[in-house]
Amino acid sequence: MASLAAFVLGVVNVIKPQGWMRVRKRLVGLLIVLGSLGSCVAGAAMLPLPDVEATQAAPKAEKAAPKPPRKVADRPEKAPPAPKTGGLTQAEFDGMWAGVKTQMERCDAPVRRAGEVVGTGNTYAAFRPVKAASDACREAWLGIDRIEIPRSAKGEVKKALRDARERCSTAAIVKKEAMDRMAKVLDGDQKPSTMAALQDSLKRGTDLSTGCWLGFLAAATAADLEMPEFKDAN
Repeated sequence: MASLAAFVLGVVNVIKPQGWMRVRKRLVGLLIVLGSLGSCVAGAAMLPLPDVEATQAAPKAEKAAPKPPRKVADRPEKAPPAPKTGGLTQAEFDGMWAGVKTQMERCDAPVRRAGEVVGTGNTYAAFRPVKAASDACREAWLGIDRIEIPRSAKGEVKKALRDARERCSTAAIVKKEAMDRMAKVLDGDQKPSTMAALQDSLKRGTDLSTGCWLGFLAAATAADLEMPEFKDAN
């Protein structure tokens, strides 16, 4: 949530700098956004799973009047569970997810470093780290695309893994585009169209980073497996 708050606050300061924050330049507001961009996946991984038992227990707090039992003949028959279409093992899933996270961090770490430098307000010092972040995110994008889906994954599990990988890959290339646009701003291009495109890229990159993690969570659920982050927490 902290990264999302920083994003919103940064956009506000891009549009209209706030005196109470001592932000005197629109560029510094963009840097607040930039510094929060890389932490989206890590922040999403820290989100706890919903407490299913507590959720189900809440409606029972108020006791309802007992209802007469239904006749056995009226009870609908339960449909047999659908057969699992994925043969993916936990080790295979963990290996693929670890590979994707490694590539995402290759992009996110330089983005965070660039954000720290840009946050100092020194546009000259920030230009090279921003360009380096762009190059790193491009390499991460290529690296994610090279990660293979395990052959044991079938049906809906294979589709979920493919969709998740695509989200992560798109997140990396969108971050590259955001860094390229940030470099233009640092180089003096502060036209409204450039600033708007930069804001759009930053927000899209944030959303896709969250979608990357959620996509792999959906794939794990489809395969009856667990995300390693949740296994370690138990």
